[in-house]
Amino acid sequence: MFRIRNPHSILAVLQKRPKAVKAIECQHGRQRDAWQDVLDLAGAKGVAVTEPRAANPNRRRNRGTERTGGNAALIEPPSPVPLSGLLEKSDRPNGLWLALDQVQDPQNLGALFRLAGFFGVRGLIMTKDRSAPVTDTVCDVAAGGVEHVPWTQVPNLAQAFATIQDAGIWIVGTCERAERSIRDIPRDRSWMLVVGNEGEGLRRLTRERCDQLCALQAAGPVPSLNVATAAAACLTVLSAPVA
Repeated sequence: MFRIRNPHSILAVLQKRPKAVKAIECQHGRQRDAWQDVLDLAGAKGVAVTEPRAANPNRRRNRGTERTGGNAALIEPPSPVPLSGLLEKSDRPNGLWLALDQVQDPQNLGALFRLAGFFGVRGLIMTKDRSAPVTDTVCDVAAGGVEHVPWTQVPNLAQAFATIQDAGIWIVGTCERAERSIRDIPRDRSWMLVVGNEGEGLRRLTRERCDQLCALQAAGPVPSLNVATAAAACLTVLSAPVA
């Protein structure tokens, strides 16, 4: 059972999987912002709300988040879907997908899920081996992205690319040694953006199976970005309206 503290993450579970929310612990009295939305929706869904044990009404909100004191929800963990479930046809043209090649830090994984939810990514693929699992920490950081973005785990990312390409999706991998800029990628088609491991980037076989390799060139003296920040920059380019 996961213990989730981010109210946006809890709201997403209440919206998408209300039966998965087994209990909510919340301090007595009217809450501010998203936590009140959680309580209102929990009441509508018939989810029990209790006070957290040893609640401290004077406990301050954590700076930089919307987590308050001991407020939390107990939920059943989310589950991946089959790869085919990510590739279903949509009435929206030129879709955007995201693949992760052995991303191992749970904070990065949560941030990538949050980015996927923000940019309207239709599905997220990760490897089963040498990848961070989806945990309560990931769900907290994702702020609802884990619930709103369907995701799958595959044993071999390079082999999965064949299925993805057969579905009409082009694959662009990020590589700092690539000569082509992400800004030069044509946007008249559907793309899956692939980002790599925090230390090693994309593996060789992953790079070889991509339709395109691109780089995000630095404009200043700092030569590189972490995986979540780089993904944000690339998704900004790929999701921008075609002029």
